[in-house]
Parts: sequence; structure tokens; C-alpha cells
Amino acid sequence: METTNPHPFTLQEIDDASAALILQLQHEDAEALLQSSKGKNREDEVSDIDLAIELLQQDLQQTNTFLMDRCMSRSLARAVVTDSACLTDEVAREDGLANDRLVAERIQRGGEVERARGTSGDPDPGLDDLCIARLTALYVSGPSGERISAVDDDDKDLATSESSRSAAGRAEGSNTTRHECTACGEHHRAFETFRTSCGHHYCQACLSELFDLSITDETLFPPRCCRQPISLTAARLYLSPDLVGRFQQKAVEFQSSDRTYCSRPTCSAFITAAHIDGERGTCTACFQQTCTICKGNSHDGDCPQDTATQQVLAAAAAEGWQRCYNCRRLVELDIGCNHMTCTCKAQFCYVCGERWKTCPCDQWDEDRLEARAEQIVAREQPERPMPPAQQAVQVEQAIENLRNRHNCTHDSWRWVRGPNQCEECYHNLPQYIFECRQCQIRACNRCRRNRL
Repeated sequence: METTNPHPFTLQEIDDASAALILQLQHEDAEALLQSSKGKNREDEVSDIDLAIELLQQDLQQTNTFLMDRCMSRSLARAVVTDSACLTDEVAREDGLANDRLVAERIQRGGEVERARGTSGDPDPGLDDLCIARLTALYVSGPSGERISAVDDDDKDLATSESSRSAAGRAEGSNTTRHECTACGEHHRAFETFRTSCGHHYCQACLSELFDLSITDETLFPPRCCRQPISLTAARLYLSPDLVGRFQQKAVEFQSSDRTYCSRPTCSAFITAAHIDGERGTCTACFQQTCTICKGNSHDGDCPQDTATQQVLAAAAAEGWQRCYNCRRLVELDIGCNHMTCTCKAQFCYVCGERWKTCPCDQWDEDRLEARAEQIVAREQPERPMPPAQQAVQVEQAIENLRNRHNCTHDSWRWVRGPNQCEECYHNLPQYIFECRQCQIRACNRCRRNRL
């Protein structure tokens, strides 16, 4: 009894070699049938058998073309997968060598070489004359190894061609123009300072210090001036490769909301998301496994009660501290309203811990509000205390001002002489401090520029 296969094979289920063999055998069978049918019909007649064999051969030819295209496509796909990394590295290396050669030619010829053009044909904005001057000052050394400026006085005297004179003029302009560093107050040549998007300038040492501090102090991350972030790409020319590498590694940690650190106390390294499987993270430094829920040693089954964490939370509740809903960090309100902004940039209410503006809690705690107003009035008093009635009036005015300025943007500052303590970083300044004209918060220069 004849039966049929309920699940016939298709070309997609057969490997290339087997499919080619099947096609070859079918082609040979068609040729044999064609030869055996010759001479059995009149010359001007085409039999049904001959027509069927011709159609079969055409179908086999099309199938063979399909298999050849499939083999080529698979070969190309395998080449892309296996060689993509090498091709990408090679292209990047060639682009880097081409850019380095162009920069060297522009420095040697006084900036008259045409700017690098991308695929769109537009000039490369990173190779302007000021950038070339900065590269020259930072990375070109004289015969004895000392750094040289963008143009030398003797070379300017010897420059006779029009191109040399124009190049010297541009370099001299960048060499004589000076900018005051916002951080240290010293004046530096234009190509030795970095200009932020808000218009301030930083020398190389202060910019490096700001990026270095942002790695250890999360309130300074990302590095910013006047609340505008400073791009690593733009500032990279002024930073050492080691600092750039450490900053990029720390950026991954600071940009993670729910962080997991190695549970081994002597290690405590940050565990990236790539090394977390489910609820278990593996430290790449010591290979210790950590539970991502309780942050303790990894364990089987449900996470047990973490006694140490519960004790810390109980102490926080007794002190009135609040916990950030995003990163679970504990915070304490010292001065200001109940609007809290965590270092992870999450905003929440200090009373209930919910997201800001999602709860009916009061804007201010009255005791803290009055204490803050009294603190502001007290530091403004002269050596002799003012009458109680006058002091009470000024406290009420300070309270009203704090209520109206709880979302102060700190756009206007005044300079206050004398020793003071920064109310953001708590550093003591012996000579002067800055005070916000709206909310009266006092801060050091770094906090008002880079933190607030």
C-alpha cells in the first residue's frame, strides 16, 4: 500500500551540499529521459513528454540559481560576523592616521592646509586654527623636549611669504589673547583655556581637577558650570588619558539607578549590569557573588532579612531621615524646604518619600523654616543685637522670602567679605563667600558654579 510523507522536506531544511547533489541527480534523470524519447515523434511535433522534461529542466535551473545565491549570502554573512571587529578597527585606525597626518601638515605649514572633509564635504569643525594652536602648545616639543608655543618670535621675523604671515598672525592672536580662569582666577593664553557653553573659561589644571573631583564626589557629577554639563568630548583635549578612562568607568556607575556593589567589605567594587544575572551579581575584581536585592552575599532562595540594613533604617526613622525612592540612598534635611533633589537627580518629598508634587505634604516644616529664617537674620546683624521687635519683623520677612523662593534658581550672587562656611560642602572659607540674592544661601565659588 502506497503512503505519502506527511512532512516532506523543503530546501530550507536541507544543507547546501545535499541540495546540490539532489539537483544534480534530478538533472541527470531529466537528460536520460530526454535522450530516450528522441526519434519517437515526427520532426515537427513536440510530445507532452518532451515539453514536461523541458519545463523540469527550467525549474531545476532556477532552483540551482537559488541555491548558489543562498550559499553566497551565507558566506557573506559569516564573513561579516567573523571579520566585523577587524574591519571596524582597521577603518578607525586609518581614519585616525589620516587625521593625524592632516593635523601635522597644518601645524608644519602654518594652518594653510585645507581642512579635513567628511563624506558630506563639510569642513571638520574640530580642526580650526585655535584647535591647531592648542594641539601645538600641548603636544609639540622643541629640540630639548620643552613645550613650544604656537609660533616662535624668530620664525615670525623670517616669515616672508603671504601664507606664512597670515598663519603667524592667526597664531599670534591666539598666543596673546588671555582669559581669566573661573576657578583659580589666573590669566592664561587663549589656547590654554577651555571655554564652557555658558561662556566661562577653565585652565587645564582646574578643568582636570573638576573632572577628577566629579569621580569621587557624586554631587559634582556630571561636571558642569552654571548648571550646564561640560561634555567629555569637548574637554578631552585638556584631560590625561588616565583621567578620561577613570571618568568613563565612573560614569557607568553614576548613571545607574539601582546600584550593586561587591558585598566583600575589603573590595566593594561596583558591579555593572553586564555582570548581573537575575538577582546575582559577580564582582570582576574578586569574583565575589552579591545579591542585588539585599546587597549582601549571594544566597539561594528568597532573600533573608538583612538585620544590619533594618538597624540602619530604624536609626534613620528615629532621626527623621528619608530614603530616596530611586537609588534607596538615605538623606538628611539640614536647611531648606521639603523638596529634595538626590545626587541621582531624583526629586522627592522629604516628609513621605514620594515623588515630588505627587503628595499633599506641606512645602516647609515650620520649625525648620523659622530656624532657617533666624539663622539668616542673625548673620546679618551688626555687632550690637537689634531690638527684639525689629528682629521679629525681619524674621517674618525672611520666612516670607523663603516661602516664595523655595524653587530658587540662584541666578544672582553677591560677594560677602569675612570668614564663612559654605552651606553646601561645609568647607570653611577664611576671606569671603558668595550669597544668593534671592534665597540667601551661602556657597563657595565651586559650589555655586559646579554644584548648585
